[in-house]
Amino acid sequence: MRTQTIRFPNQQALCVFPGQPSDLARAVFELGLDKKYPVIVLIGGNIDEEQAVVTRLAIQAIAKAAEDMNALIVCGGTNMGVMAEIGMVRWQNHLKFPLVGITLEDLVTWPDGPRSTKFLWWGKKRWQLAPHYSHFMLVPGSQFGDESPWITNAATILSNGQKSVTILINGGDVSRKDIELSLQNSRGVIALSGTGRFADELAAQPDRHELIFIVPANAEQKIYEVIQAVLLV
Repeated sequence: MRTQTIRFPNQQALCVFPGQPSDLARAVFELGLDKKYPVIVLIGGNIDEEQAVVTRLAIQAIAKAAEDMNALIVCGGTNMGVMAEIGMVRWQNHLKFPLVGITLEDLVTWPDGPRSTKFLWWGKKRWQLAPHYSHFMLVPGSQFGDESPWITNAATILSNGQKSVTILINGGDVSRKDIELSLQNSRGVIALSGTGRFADELAAQPDRHELIFIVPANAEQKIYEVIQAVLLV
């Protein structure tokens, strides 16, 4: 399995390239993350302008919870929306929790990274990796959403018997797949209402799955407390 140090302007991140699901345990070992971490799987896409302030405050609460609980956050890792914001919050506040980006090798790039567009299905430009992550796993796949099973399974291995939770902010079709896989793996979901799209759709459903909890995005202390309750029970 390949490993590589990716160098960004302000820091560097260790990256592994697992080729198949059976490589995940070794990938975790190569990243130096083969301990027992409470794990937060953070999912979501663009941050809608109308919900930007409340969404960013919610992400700060999530980051604080991860830091205080010695947890690890798994996220998509591209430099957009929720994925970029969690990295920025970690960097600006000098936080030390591991932040692992899991996304598709053929669709992304980084400083001095690949430029080929051979595998792109939407256009002629690769997505940049977010620059403030501590670790990356770049996995096989041809369209966003193919990484979802990798994220789910990696979170299970990283938690190594500890508690884990999925947190949904906003979200679209890929997030629907992420939520479905979380529930199939009996991983609870915290959907932050008031962040738009899929999160608000879940909040409005009267008959939700019993593992889905709704927390208002503008209640930062409540977000912190619910994460703590789920991860430390």
